[in-house]
Amino acid sequence: MTGLELLKQQFNGHVAFRERRPGVLQVLAPLFHEDGDMVDIFLDEPTNGFGKFRIGDHGLTLMRLSYTYDLDTENKHRIFNRILSENRIQEQDGRLFIEAEPERLYPALLQFAQTVAKVSSMQYYKREVIQNLFYEQLAEFVEEKLAGYNPRRKTLPIPDHDEYEVDYQFDAGPRPIFLFGVKDDDKARLAAISCLEFQRRRIPFKGVIVHQDFESGITKKDRNRITSASDKQFTSLDDFRENGPQFFERERAA
Repeated sequence: MTGLELLKQQFNGHVAFRERRPGVLQVLAPLFHEDGDMVDIFLDEPTNGFGKFRIGDHGLTLMRLSYTYDLDTENKHRIFNRILSENRIQEQDGRLFIEAEPERLYPALLQFAQTVAKVSSMQYYKREVIQNLFYEQLAEFVEEKLAGYNPRRKTLPIPDHDEYEVDYQFDAGPRPIFLFGVKDDDKARLAAISCLEFQRRRIPFKGVIVHQDFESGITKKDRNRITSASDKQFTSLDDFRENGPQFFERERAA
């Protein structure tokens, strides 16, 4: 029994193959995107009938995604590559693929279709993906634009008390800057508690908060707490990108 015959059997006959060109078959199977379109899957047959099949999309997944969602930042590419690596899918010149022995076509094809669906879903969950990138985008900005202030990640101003961990510590001015990225209520409370504890122990520092969204990201009660405990707040990452470097320059000149 050939690999294609076995694949038909494993799909209970609910699969067909359409030759696109010699050695390349399009797979017509009940595997669909969330909007109902069939997933584009092709089989590149092994040379001379021996060896592995290549299951691929011939570049159509990223082309489809590009209509509504651009992989235009390093962090978005990082998420995209993570999806591929977790599912053992390879990418070359925008084409996704996986290779499989003839007897392994069925599980490999399902694995490939699942990965294509995950990549394609980035367009539907664009806002969620962007929000989840907040801490990565903050790190990217710090590393690129504030490197001159000797940023150190995840420092412990109180040794052996990792509950008071600081996201970034900088050398800028007479007192170090302790910076916290705040995305939600839990992080806001942790930042406020940490700043208050540093103050109680008379540790010299300037507490800086970078919010994902000051107005809607945290409750009014937590906004009040963190405002009382910190020295400086940036209401959004865009605010920090625009005004943060000037703030650091003023601190250094103080």
